[in-house]
Amino acid sequence: MNKKVMICISIIIVALLIVLKVIIPNISGNKELELTYKSNGGVPYKWEYKIEDESIVKFVKTKDITSKEDKKLDGGVVYTNYIFKGLKQGKTTITFKYINIVDGSIDKEEKITVKVDKYKNISLNLIP
Repeated sequence: MNKKVMICISIIIVALLIVLKVIIPNISGNKELELTYKSNGGVPYKWEYKIEDESIVKFVKTKDITSKEDKKLDGGVVYTNYIFKGLKQGKTTITFKYINIVDGSIDKEEKITVKVDKYKNISLNLIP
């Protein structure tokens, strides 16, 4: 083979590797983010969330990962996954509050910053 053909084949291989390593994983990244929160069964508390910018992220659903028997037990641990989806590129904060449903007091509060890339992949933003 002549030198020009070898150079063209090398360029094509490099371009394919870039597509396989960079572009495809970004397009098919994490479209949903699951955040798990623990509470105790049988106590008058619940987790509530508030999304700072709902044009960037939306709530999809909750998914309980605790058996129904554990939920009924006083003091039994209950785990719930809150699932969010990216809507457009940007960063926003989701605030979770553990609220006493009897008197409305807040026992715990946690702020989570998430980012969404141009492909609508959503992830935790570890750098504030």
